[in-house]
Amino acid sequence: MKRIRLRFFYIPVLFLGWFISCILIAGCTPEKNADSESHSKNIGHIQFADSVHAEYAEGFQISYHENYKLLEILKPFQDRVDTLRYSLVPRDIANEVEVKNTTEIPIPITSLLTTSTTHIGLTEMLNATDILIGMVGADYVYSKDIRNRLEESKMISLPQGELNKEKILSMDPDLLMLSGGQSSQFDNVKILMDSDVDVMINSEWLETTPLGKAEWVKVLAALLNKEQLANDKFNTVAKEYNRLKSKVSDIQDKPLVINNMPYKGAWFVSGGESFTAQFLRNAGADYPWFSSDETGGLRKSFEVIYEIGLEADIWINPGAANSKEDILAKDSRFKDFKPFQSGEIYNNNKRTSPSGGNDFWESGVVHPEIILADLIKIFHPQQLPNHRLYYYQKVD
Repeated sequence: MKRIRLRFFYIPVLFLGWFISCILIAGCTPEKNADSESHSKNIGHIQFADSVHAEYAEGFQISYHENYKLLEILKPFQDRVDTLRYSLVPRDIANEVEVKNTTEIPIPITSLLTTSTTHIGLTEMLNATDILIGMVGADYVYSKDIRNRLEESKMISLPQGELNKEKILSMDPDLLMLSGGQSSQFDNVKILMDSDVDVMINSEWLETTPLGKAEWVKVLAALLNKEQLANDKFNTVAKEYNRLKSKVSDIQDKPLVINNMPYKGAWFVSGGESFTAQFLRNAGADYPWFSSDETGGLRKSFEVIYEIGLEADIWINPGAANSKEDILAKDSRFKDFKPFQSGEIYNNNKRTSPSGGNDFWESGVVHPEIILADLIKIFHPQQLPNHRLYYYQKVD
């Protein structure tokens, strides 16, 4: 059976119609309800015992059919909403099943090459770090298990930037998992796919809610046939997250919070519908830009933030700062900020490795309930008197 492969190209606007046609032929369709037909040759029907379904995530759907699972990535890229469709077919019948308009991935996968440290948390939650054989930028991870695997040559760290095609082909992974944001590497991906390397786009980073981002563990579970474990683990996380959220939902006295640090003359703050803003809202904070409908960052001048900083109660995530001296080294005017004078500055870099890895962006992806507990402890310490900060620490 010949697999249907996705193709990615950079194209000028004049050829947009041609490009859309190629996408449709390759298995990328904007219609979510397009029918898939499975063609089998003299094999029985396989029914899957367990299943997962998206409850909070907006970027994927998984459905279960005889002999295959259909995984649809609904928002694969920041600038496109084309749906990528993958048929996950049991490995022992992969040569006998063909699902139209999809890219086939034999399952369960046994080796994974990934390009984002956020995927570490997914494998850890499913007790599956042993499938990782390589990672782009793995030298900078926090996970002790991953660092041990690197030292024992069980994993290879590929340099940031251009994917090394020859190296990847020699590693022969069952699956190469790419972040949807790495559009500059799509020409290399095309060559890899032509060489029979299975490639999947993971766009969890585009989710705008903490539970939505964490729920992408179910995508990996479908690839590993670990649906029941994923349901058990995720449901525990979601239950605790919602319990904590309810503890502060009726609080009226909310601290005014600012975040981040200026960069090259501009201060980018989180939009009102962004991932960070959702955390702040759920943790019972007052935030100047909740009314914004942006899911990304908002560009503000230093002067605008300066006026707010004079009145703010708490400052979180001030860049890479570990001390007040680090903050003043950026700009001496920060000493005027109310949080600077009161000492109410907190950063999410408590769990970092010597090489610069930050566990906030690894295990924190699948444990938003712990991040939420940290923020509630910072904003409303009386609500969680026994909680000790895990990802966050005070900047002294």
